[in-house]
Amino acid sequence: MLGAGIMTLIIPEGVHLSPRLAIVVQVVLGISLGMTFDRTFLSLGAKALPLAICSTLILLSVAVCMAFIASRLGLVDFGTALFGFSPGGMSGMAILAKTEGHQPAIVAFFHLVRIFTLFLVVPLLVRLFVYFRQ
Repeated sequence: MLGAGIMTLIIPEGVHLSPRLAIVVQVVLGISLGMTFDRTFLSLGAKALPLAICSTLILLSVAVCMAFIASRLGLVDFGTALFGFSPGGMSGMAILAKTEGHQPAIVAFFHLVRIFTLFLVVPLLVRLFVYFRQ
């Protein structure tokens, strides 16, 4: 993503990916993720479904609040902010934002910051909680 962003800034007319190639990339990603499922997922998935729904609703509520604040501060329009703060994958949310006429680069940036922060913080939190549970 960083390399593509730099190329887009360097090349005046920008770099454009054909819509067909973007769909192919998404299908390949979907297939590769789908192939990681096994039978144990069925029983665990059914048990975890209520928690997953609750978590999604909480995260979406926070996303709406953050989008409202960002739009009121004049940073970005509400739609772009909502796509950027919503739970979901960076590429999927950016593509949805573009489809809906919002700013996919801003959406991807919000998700990039979130993902990098989570990559740094979550392992530390896991170690901390495991340490204090012993």
